[in-house]
Amino acid sequence: MDEKRNKLKESGRELAVSWALCAVCLFGHLSHFLGTKASWIHAFHSTGFHLSLSLFTLLGPGRGLILDGLKSFLKGAPNMNTLVGLGAVSSFSVSSLAALIPELGWKAFFEEPIMLIAFVLLGRNLEQRAKIKATSDMTGLLSILPAKARLFINGDSEEFSSTVEVPCNNLSVGDQIVVLPGDRVPADGIVRAGRSTVDESSFTGEPLPVTKLPGAEVSAGSINLNGTLRVEVRRPGGETAMGDIVRLVEAAQSREAPVQRLADKVVFPVSLYL
Repeated sequence: MDEKRNKLKESGRELAVSWALCAVCLFGHLSHFLGTKASWIHAFHSTGFHLSLSLFTLLGPGRGLILDGLKSFLKGAPNMNTLVGLGAVSSFSVSSLAALIPELGWKAFFEEPIMLIAFVLLGRNLEQRAKIKATSDMTGLLSILPAKARLFINGDSEEFSSTVEVPCNNLSVGDQIVVLPGDRVPADGIVRAGRSTVDESSFTGEPLPVTKLPGAEVSAGSINLNGTLRVEVRRPGGETAMGDIVRLVEAAQSREAPVQRLADKVVFPVSLYL
């Protein structure tokens, strides 16, 4: 999570720089409509100034995208960064030729690389924020699990008072724990004794309490409401169903979506054509 947050901060800095450059570029265009004739305004209209902005964008905030796209292209597996990099570099190269050789009669479009990089970085930043928020929400689910459990230590007695508090991470499969009214279930297991109703809304979304009798399954994180239960542990610690959900979400975020893989395949012929 810390690594993701550091990447988000770095992405935020690149985004701020790219949009600052984009704002300067847009100001130069808007000054035409403002009718301002101040001498310093003319600097924003010069080709050299726009060339400098575009070059700084490619070497600064856009460098990571371009290098990643180039590496992917050299490996024979172009991705979306390849297409973005080709578009930005091609626009800059053609515009540079137009500026250096006016006899060609070409128009210079130094603004396009600046705006292209800015919008792509904006999309990447929003995507990273969404992933971090989803991961934080999933990790927050684990925080509702209790830190300790009441381990049932007298296997020959049915008295629930024969317990000792132990860290939940020390529980093993086959251990029996006692869950009192108001407690959260510390591990997935099967009810061996007692009768109660359990609130499973934090796990399943079910708004109504569910009655639990001997033989019924209970999930970690659910709340025991009005009776005492003795539960045999089946899935302790990080092996609980709730832990599986968090791991699946994190794994899904680390993999490319099928549509992304399809887009990367389409990029290859498009990149070659361009």
